[in-house]
Amino acid sequence: MSIYKELNNVNLDVSEFEEIPLSKNEQKRVLKQVKNKLSLRKPKKKWMRAGVATAAVCVLSLSLTINKETIASVPFIGEVIEKYINSNEDLNYSSYKTAIGETAENELGKLTLNEVMLDDRQLFLSSTFEPADNVDFDYQTSITPKVKINGKDYMFTTGGQSIEINNTMFTIYNDIDLKQDIDTEDVKIEISYDNWNFDKVIEQPWTFHVEVSQAKILAEKKTFEMNKPIKLSNGETVIIQKVVTTPISTTVYYDLSQSKSEDIYFNIQSEEGKEEGHRSGFTSNDVGAVSVVRFNGLSLKDNNYYLVPFDSNGNKLSEVSIPIK
Repeated sequence: MSIYKELNNVNLDVSEFEEIPLSKNEQKRVLKQVKNKLSLRKPKKKWMRAGVATAAVCVLSLSLTINKETIASVPFIGEVIEKYINSNEDLNYSSYKTAIGETAENELGKLTLNEVMLDDRQLFLSSTFEPADNVDFDYQTSITPKVKINGKDYMFTTGGQSIEINNTMFTIYNDIDLKQDIDTEDVKIEISYDNWNFDKVIEQPWTFHVEVSQAKILAEKKTFEMNKPIKLSNGETVIIQKVVTTPISTTVYYDLSQSKSEDIYFNIQSEEGKEEGHRSGFTSNDVGAVSVVRFNGLSLKDNNYYLVPFDSNGNKLSEVSIPIK
């Protein structure tokens, strides 16, 4: 017997419940789902399509019947930072991040700061955005913040992603590269989401003041000071300054000031020969500039690892791999 036939025989006493009309956004969401279901060309079972349509029409015509207290007791949990770093792996950084759960609101909507995580010269943020009824927002729209750490501006570059949860909720991810190390265990961070799509200033930004501890990440952070000049097969010279690994990432810092080319990057190779590609990078051969390639989600264990230099076309720039030690 199908679950639908079983449900037909269930008797419910709805007298204790209060009817709550659907909002405009909820009506749009239900209609969109019905439209998508009805537009399927080859449904496996026609009765399923008809059942969904009937149920949706009933909901729209009779309104939503549900207990208000039940809604209030079920918290919304935003997407975790681990999914942004690598959605294909089962990562768990609970020991290194701080849950916030604070909400700010302006004319554009509500923004809830879910989680904050500080890594080696890098800050990760996860938030949930609920746009106001008159605000047009989708996965192509970005919200980016300015941050101050311990009262100072350490921002270097920023990236992010918007992911639709449903028509009324979006996960907003941001990753911010920092100019230098933050060495204090207790960190005060001011986060002000003041930029819309990189070109519009938000007049009343969503602002949060949070305190996080990075004592655990600092205790497990490992630095390989190399300061090693390497002659590459293209005739250029690169000075590998250091490799920093944490439970969250591995980062290579190097100097290209003696090279004419800025088109020099690194992969990391394990002892077994498996090669990992970097997730982000910045290169410059200006004097005093530090080039960086970062491997989010990669932590170096107690094994042998090597650096493999290459250019943007995938050409290897050294016949031998460079040991990290």
